[in-house]
Amino acid sequence: MPLLFLTMMCLFLHGMAPGYWLVALPVLLLLGFMNTLADVHDAGHMLCIKRWWNSVDVPKRDVTRIAPSFLNGIGVLQLRRFVFPWGRIYFVSDWSNVGTIDARSEGTALKRSSDVHSFVRNVLPSLAFAVSGFISARAISVNDSVFRIESPFARIIAFTIAVPLCAVFALTRTRKSSFANGVLFMATWIVGLVRW
Repeated sequence: MPLLFLTMMCLFLHGMAPGYWLVALPVLLLLGFMNTLADVHDAGHMLCIKRWWNSVDVPKRDVTRIAPSFLNGIGVLQLRRFVFPWGRIYFVSDWSNVGTIDARSEGTALKRSSDVHSFVRNVLPSLAFAVSGFISARAISVNDSVFRIESPFARIIAFTIAVPLCAVFALTRTRKSSFANGVLFMATWIVGLVRW
């Protein structure tokens, strides 16, 4: 996903003045954050934390808190020590099998977190992915005829691809929200390329 975002950003900014590339700085921070997301698994008295560059086993007694973060589908694991680069470990909830813990109030016993989310928390990320997919496709196809779908046959193919992607999104949205939002982004990106 970070490579997809980086590619989309480069295609979007291709041919623009260097001043517009300053917009890319916050996006690079987001890509850096996405590259540090971990996979956390409960292994008895230890937690196995896997990032793309290494894997570490941490005793549960060193964990002070495991909770959902402000981002849907991303959890935060806080240790008694600083963890490079953000001070704590952010992990993808879909990949991980840990519950919530707050050592200040619950000791070190892990308990499974409930999946009760508000309507806004479920719909807002999906809506953001859908809108960003459509807008990014429109932005790159404005001046570039390669990224336009203009013939009637190509439109039919585009919608034939986008409709099943939307069905996959609807079927996987509750179980694998990260994957579902990525599929929705691709579906709206394809629709955004269509010109009438």
